[in-house]
Amino acid sequence: MRHPHTEVPGLRRDGTAIATIPVPIKNASGALLDTAIPKVAIVKDMSYWNGGFGDETEDEVDLLAMIDHMLVKAPLSGFVIEGLTPYGAITAPARSRLMQKAVYSGIPVARTGRGSPEGFIPTSDPTYIGGSNLTATKARILLMAAIMRFGMLPPAANPDHPTDAELGAIFAKVKAYQSVFDTH
Repeated sequence: MRHPHTEVPGLRRDGTAIATIPVPIKNASGALLDTAIPKVAIVKDMSYWNGGFGDETEDEVDLLAMIDHMLVKAPLSGFVIEGLTPYGAITAPARSRLMQKAVYSGIPVARTGRGSPEGFIPTSDPTYIGGSNLTATKARILLMAAIMRFGMLPPAANPDHPTDAELGAIFAKVKAYQSVFDTH
C-alpha cells in the first residue's frame, strides 16, 4: 500500500542554479526516514564580532556559509532568526538582506523575538513566517515539521532579483507555513 505524502520538494544548488528536487520523507511502510529531518538553524539578529551594526553583507560570513551549505548539502532546511523582542525585528541591514536572499533562494525563514517573547511577531511581511510568541527553539521544531509537510519554498531563478511571478509563488507558500504557525 502506498502511503500519501512520501516526498516533498527540496532544493539542490548545482553551480549557480537552484533546482527543486523530490526528497523522500517516508519509506514504503509509511515510517519517517532519518534523512528527512530538516536542518534548521537558529541565528541571532546581530553578529557582534566587528563592533558595528553589520551593514556589509560580506561581513556576515556565518550566514553566507550557512546558506551555501544548506543549498549544497541540506535539501530540506530553514532558518529561525531571533530578532528584537517583542516583534522579532531584524535590525542589522546585512542580516536582513541575507535572510531575504535565503527566502528567495527557497529556504523558509521564521522570525521570533529574543528570550521569552511576550508580544507577537507581525505577519504583515509576506517574506517571513511570523513566529508569534514562540521561542526560537519551539519555532525551530515547528518549522522542521512544516518543511516536512510543505517542502521548501520555490526558488527564484535569480535570488538577488526575483520576478513578480516568483515573489507571488514564494509568498503563497510562506502563507501556507504561516497558517501552521498561527495555530500554535
